[in-house]
Amino acid sequence: MQWLDTTRKTTNEDEEIIIAPSLYKQKIFYWQTRKRGKIFKQVEEKYIRDDLGFGCYFRDDGRNIKKRRALDAVVGKPSHIATEVELISLLRREVDGKGGPLFLIVCDTNVLLHNLDLLEKAPIQNLVITQTALKECRSNQLTAYDRTVEMLRSISKDRLVIFFADQHHADTAHVDESLSTSINDENDARIRLVADYYGRKTHESNVNVILLTDDANCRTKAKEESITYKAKSVRSYAKELENYYPDLALSDLVANYGESMSLQGNIDKKTPEYFPKHVDAVTISRGVQSGKYHRGVLRASTEKEARVTIRKGDDRVAVTLINFQDRNRAIDGDVVAIELLPLDQWLSSSNTIALTKEKSIPGGIAKETADPTHSELTNVSDFINMVDGATSLRPTGRVVGIIRRNFSNYCGSIFSKISSKDEVNSERVSIVKKYEIENHGGTTTCVFFAVDKKIPPILVRTTQRDRLIGQRILVAIDSWPSISPYPLGHYIRTIGKAGTKDVETEVLLQEHKIPHEPFPAKVLACLPPSDFKIDLTKGRTDFRYIPVLSIDPPGCKDIDDALHCTVLPNGNYQVGVHIADVTHYVKAGSAIDLEAANRSTSTYLVNRRLDMLPALLTTDLCSLKGNQDRYAFSVIWEVTPQADIVNVDFKKSIIHSIAALTYQQAQIMIDLPESDCKDDVQAGAVKRLASLARKFRKRRIDAGALTLASPEVKFVLDSESLNPTDVQGYAVLEANAVVEEFMLLANVTVSKKILRHYPTLSILRRHPAPNRSMFQPLISKARCHGFEIDIEDSKRLADSLDAAVKQSDPYFNKLLRILSTRCMSPAQYFCSGEYKPTEWHHYGLAAPVYTHFTSPIRRYADVCVHRLLAAAIGVSPLPILLSSKSYLHDLTMNMNRRHRSAQLAGRASVQLHTFVFFSGEGGAKEEDAYVLDVETAKGIEPSFTVIVPRYGIEGRVTLSEISSNDENLKRNVEKHSITYKGVSVQVFDKVRVRIFVRELEDYQQELMINLLEPRLQVGNSKKGSRKRRRIAQK
Repeated sequence: MQWLDTTRKTTNEDEEIIIAPSLYKQKIFYWQTRKRGKIFKQVEEKYIRDDLGFGCYFRDDGRNIKKRRALDAVVGKPSHIATEVELISLLRREVDGKGGPLFLIVCDTNVLLHNLDLLEKAPIQNLVITQTALKECRSNQLTAYDRTVEMLRSISKDRLVIFFADQHHADTAHVDESLSTSINDENDARIRLVADYYGRKTHESNVNVILLTDDANCRTKAKEESITYKAKSVRSYAKELENYYPDLALSDLVANYGESMSLQGNIDKKTPEYFPKHVDAVTISRGVQSGKYHRGVLRASTEKEARVTIRKGDDRVAVTLINFQDRNRAIDGDVVAIELLPLDQWLSSSNTIALTKEKSIPGGIAKETADPTHSELTNVSDFINMVDGATSLRPTGRVVGIIRRNFSNYCGSIFSKISSKDEVNSERVSIVKKYEIENHGGTTTCVFFAVDKKIPPILVRTTQRDRLIGQRILVAIDSWPSISPYPLGHYIRTIGKAGTKDVETEVLLQEHKIPHEPFPAKVLACLPPSDFKIDLTKGRTDFRYIPVLSIDPPGCKDIDDALHCTVLPNGNYQVGVHIADVTHYVKAGSAIDLEAANRSTSTYLVNRRLDMLPALLTTDLCSLKGNQDRYAFSVIWEVTPQADIVNVDFKKSIIHSIAALTYQQAQIMIDLPESDCKDDVQAGAVKRLASLARKFRKRRIDAGALTLASPEVKFVLDSESLNPTDVQGYAVLEANAVVEEFMLLANVTVSKKILRHYPTLSILRRHPAPNRSMFQPLISKARCHGFEIDIEDSKRLADSLDAAVKQSDPYFNKLLRILSTRCMSPAQYFCSGEYKPTEWHHYGLAAPVYTHFTSPIRRYADVCVHRLLAAAIGVSPLPILLSSKSYLHDLTMNMNRRHRSAQLAGRASVQLHTFVFFSGEGGAKEEDAYVLDVETAKGIEPSFTVIVPRYGIEGRVTLSEISSNDENLKRNVEKHSITYKGVSVQVFDKVRVRIFVRELEDYQQELMINLLEPRLQVGNSKKGSRKRRRIAQK
């Protein structure tokens, strides 16, 4: 520690150093060598002071807010509380702020770790946070530490938060070590000394000092040691506050952990435990070192099944946890210690297929691709090759301990006995009947069901059950004792009424863990001023003389890319792709860079956009707007008119876009006769780009690039309510393909450049060839209509799809392309050093290497590629973190996870608006649909899956009126058809359906699809049809 010279005059800067929380160091540190296990003791001398007074707090420094940087505007300036008189003058009064009593609350570490929701929201006017509690909080849970520091730094006229440096204060630094048997006992004793210090010093001023602690032993010792303060549990103090503030349900905010387990009266402690106890930290540490246990992060796929990625030597392997017991109370995101099960309990490929077999498809938004596997999301293998080389098995294991919890906040609803119908007998009802109980004191233990299906039910104690039924609420998990079948949690806040559009939008963002909070002050402090002027700087090439233009959808504000195409003196073309130079403003390792790395991508919902970067960059300084100077990263080619590339160059540049065109405007220019474009700079450039794009596209397709299709549609929203009024398909113009072609060319070109310089550190994007088994159903379905799908390679697949055309039904070919896309997994980001070069291939684009370079405003992968390219051309050094393969692995894993979450959130938003569109009177619609799959297995209820092109939705049509054993029901597996009384439905048939929304339990909705034509029913056809229509209307 750096010692301060107290003999000289103390400056204002010294005062800030003395009282700043971050400079206080730990007294003693023990550490053990890895090889020989020797234990070393490191002692750090502390500077005990007698002039620290009553701590410090943050105050407004009084400067003009408009001239401050964002950080200064929020945190203010630390100020020292020297005397009792100054302290009393600062204390805020309880209740009405006038004549109420003065309270001063000192809280221990566990209160900070578990009850921050109460501290943040309860009307606690005066709060003391000790250095001891803050340091323990930092060691145990960084999230809680950050929230505590934010509370310390906040400035409010209604609350005073004091930081007290008890470990350096002369009155509280010394603890009788003979009375402390452990570090925890010593820390508890020091916090009691702080409460006693405030109690003694403010006793004559009638200040009520309260020590908040849920440790019963600590409360007992406080009663024995001092009468200057009172020690209370968090729950008892919350109830006292409710006497002053009866409208606040503060007891609901109290965390359920430790002794709070007694609230679950329905759990008999005499019965055997539901789960085995977790092994202690020392045993875990030794087990990991010896290889008995393995450490990894648990990622759940369902409420019961999960995987943990572990290291085996230099390789990473995903270990499957098959059931609820194997997870042993671990939640998605927990860092766990696992033990591998015996080899005979590992899974073969046949076991895996049976384990993951898909159930019937509910009505919803049609998928674009197959769901990515855990292996594809994490770039980690699921299987281990056995010694014989002929077989491979998926390892299985079980959790033996939790190294670090990832308890979070979850959206959902309380499901209660009083809200469920007696005739309903679902799994939720049975859980509620068993675990919902009335407690003493007017509280109820309720069962909370999260929207996120990976989270088990949570037992929550509340005083406002009746008020919360029918609401979407936020709940935090506090603990999960081995004697409880489900985790214990507490209520945080109410989001709103279940089923409403805005509330469900908030829920889907929480469910998919999409960061949507405002950017924090430290991020905004990294931004340049709003009047920042863009000038030519050293190292940049001035391209402002080149006629650059952008082509985007109407109303686009985050313009990533712009193009140019001019004629060179030798008759060749100079073509440029200019991409927003985001890295000029987002420096590696800065707060804004770390925030962007965490968010990883922008998320697009139907009615809003959640940006990866603040708006000043996204829609202004980085957006390549028309008629404005902007910094760019440019790729410049010399290309012959026959689209042969002569050379390529890469430049940091400054550009001036002459136009921001829409796709429709660009298409008009493409369609103009050559004679009308001679003197038109914009039209001439667009037509040359279109000519080159056609040639580039033909070469890609000839090389095996696939032309696939998507069922995606867009909503037309009401200008006031933003409710959907119509659904439209996306119109794809040649102008769209022109932009796409040059973005693909830029991405491929950049990927080759960075690989030449950084062959093991490049961030690339791979698309593995699909598994033949995934294509087998589609091959069989196409064959029954007389077409052969060849999947030997991408070129043959493309050719066979081109040949599969029905003149009588133009949609048939698009249907095959949609289903072909679903047979493939989505592309994934990865670090080039983790895979062999033969595995870098992008199957869909038929490209040996590929990356993302062209959208740095909305994708963090592109930001990293910009830094790699800048280092490759010698413009700037490669950031240190991008030199670590381990860091790049974690970074690409987060990119894949965030990208997948953003896609799911976007689909969920479309689904939500689909429910709104089909709900209410007049919401039901009749429309044409195509059969995608027919259930031909015997003994199963007859049904088939359809897609409705008009609305981009699909779902299962069940023929519930027909018994699965009806002798008139004929199933043909080879033809993928069912026939009933002479009426058949075969795969790819066009049918007529009715679409409507059905209300389910727990305020959920389901999109229903009923068959209208052809009529497959029992008895009279007209009568049956009328009956189905009545059911649909109900």
